[in-house]
Amino acid sequence: MLRIESLCAYYRGNQALKGVSLEVQQGEVVSLIGSNGAGKTTLLNCISGLHTDRTGEIWFREKDVSRAQPHDLVMLGLVQVPENRQLFGPMTVEENLQMGAYLRSGKMTGVMLRKEVDRLLERFPALRSRRKQRAGTLSGGEQQMVAIGRGLMSDPRLLMLDEPSLGLAPMIVQEIFSIIKQLQREGCTILLVEQNALGALSLSDRAYLLETGRLTMSGQSSTLIADKRIRRAYLGHDLET
Repeated sequence: MLRIESLCAYYRGNQALKGVSLEVQQGEVVSLIGSNGAGKTTLLNCISGLHTDRTGEIWFREKDVSRAQPHDLVMLGLVQVPENRQLFGPMTVEENLQMGAYLRSGKMTGVMLRKEVDRLLERFPALRSRRKQRAGTLSGGEQQMVAIGRGLMSDPRLLMLDEPSLGLAPMIVQEIFSIIKQLQREGCTILLVEQNALGALSLSDRAYLLETGRLTMSGQSSTLIADKRIRRAYLGHDLET
């Protein structure tokens, strides 16, 4: 579904990504792990057309989208949920969700839009009673649910999640990860960027390790989670412990 070939990215002449190649097959959850500053968010921003100082190829659904505009990618079904949620704080939960369907608004009546919001709120029961509440007043976990919901309102074929567990309590992180797994069961393909390596590897089918702009390891998540170097560097303990 998604194929990246020899992707390089630059910031003011400094190289942030160094020949990255990866792929995501339909129906998979693929995680991209690595330390802060490894280039994970840069990679997502390149894929979604937000970072343009780059070389290499990006293919989505067998189309070369290397130079496609962000809104065109969303219309193709390639949707990014950004790091730190980036909600419209003064707007209500419902209004934020409706913004996710902005590019589909020409094909939807107001009644259809409200029905889609209602269906989405059934997925996130914690948000039902807060639909008229300003998004900026929600807890971190509730805001993350709104951010994911807003992405889902775009009707994605592939959903890219950038650090969905960032700043959340462990119990809320588990709830967010359960939502991601449920989305996969319903047919959504997901590229997950996470510093929470254990959570990401436990959740995903396959994984890539990004270090200082290079992919240094890839494979089945079950294989990576058992790798001694991964456990020592990213999970905080050795294989024997």
